[in-house]
Amino acid sequence: MFGLIVLPLLQLAHSASVSSIVVETGSGKYDGTGDSLTMTIYGSKGDAERISIGKGFTTGSSRTISRSTQDIGTPECVVFQTSGENLWVPREVTLKTRDGQRFSFPNSRGFGLSNKENMASGWAAAIGFCTPITDSTVGRPRKCTIKTRTSKRNNAGTDNCLMVPRIYGDAGVAVGESMDRVKYNDFEAGALDTFTFQNMQNVGRIRCLSFNVLKGDDAWLFSYATVECDGESARTFRNTQNQWLSYDVSEGVRFIKMC
Repeated sequence: MFGLIVLPLLQLAHSASVSSIVVETGSGKYDGTGDSLTMTIYGSKGDAERISIGKGFTTGSSRTISRSTQDIGTPECVVFQTSGENLWVPREVTLKTRDGQRFSFPNSRGFGLSNKENMASGWAAAIGFCTPITDSTVGRPRKCTIKTRTSKRNNAGTDNCLMVPRIYGDAGVAVGESMDRVKYNDFEAGALDTFTFQNMQNVGRIRCLSFNVLKGDDAWLFSYATVECDGESARTFRNTQNQWLSYDVSEGVRFIKMC
């Protein structure tokens, strides 16, 4: 038996046959693997057969796999499996359908695939992603501002923690650019930092905010973050569990979501 990590499901109405799969590997130093991987796609009308997607997924790589499936309805989940012990961390997988739709499944929590399981670190011999982002779940771009307050605790600040925000709303998920202002020392202890994103997708009423660490081993501790988008009242999300963020899992978590 193997452990299975699966993200929550966002249900969408669709009917489609998958025509190609784009698999992107994370950019972390140890995210690539030489082990063979398999993948199963689950839809509202059933699941496709297990697909061998090969081996040799190097760090930061993107691989397109041409593979036709029967009509599985709305793509709801993708599940990867391995019998190898080398760690693999996918960044995102995108399914393209014959009618031109795209369903993207981001690895927003930085889960890793390995037969040498370590559930505390988020590793399992099977990992699944069940929150598709589609072209139809987002609206026209709008400007959003995210403000973060770094904690005043000792060593709370960071100078090399690169993060990407996601705003979750009634109409989907909007992904921002990295929170890093050129020639500016962001995230100093006690500081209030402001990041402006000019072309965030309109996801309707804001429900949640997440930060995903892409790289950096210098941990960061923040007190709260405030999100404000055009046409929407500001919302404040607090780090109630005082979780430290870091790409180094021995110092903190790579992903935090606040709702």
